[in-house]
Amino acid sequence: MQLLEQIFSLLLQPRKVVITTHQKPDGDAMGSSLGLYHFLIQFGHSVTVISPTNWASFLNWMPGTKQVLDYERQTEEADKAIDGADWIFCLDFNTLNRTKRMEQKLENATAQRILIDHHQEPQTEKFAYGVSDTTKSSTCEMVYDFIEDSGY
Repeated sequence: MQLLEQIFSLLLQPRKVVITTHQKPDGDAMGSSLGLYHFLIQFGHSVTVISPTNWASFLNWMPGTKQVLDYERQTEEADKAIDGADWIFCLDFNTLNRTKRMEQKLENATAQRILIDHHQEPQTEKFAYGVSDTTKSSTCEMVYDFIEDSGY
C-alpha cells in the first residue's frame, strides 16, 4: 500500500469515484463518507457513495444521505458504479469482508482501492493507496486530515 499523500497531485483530474464503508454504518462511517463526497465533487469528480447495507435513520440529517446507495436494495446501480470507477475509497473498515455482500465485487474491481481507516490490522495488500492510523479517534478526523494535508 502506497502512501495516501501520493494521490494529492491527482485530485484535480476528474475521475469516477466510489466511496464505501462498513456494513450497518455508524456516524463515523457515514460522516466520513459524506465529508469526503462533498470535498471530491468540488473538483468535478463523479462520486457515488455506497453503503453495503441500510443505516440507522437518525443519520439521515447528514447532507447527502439521500444520494447514498444501499447495496442490498440497489445492487444493480451500485455494481454499475463500482464497475465504472477509477478510484474506490474504503472508509472506516480494515478488511474487505466488513462490506458483507460487496466483498467479492470490491475484490474483483479494476479501480484502485484507497484506504482511510483507524482500525487495527488492515488488509494492506488489497489497497493501492492508503493510511491506517490506530491513534486517530475516528475516520472523520482522518478525512479532515486528508483534506487539510492535500492543500485544497
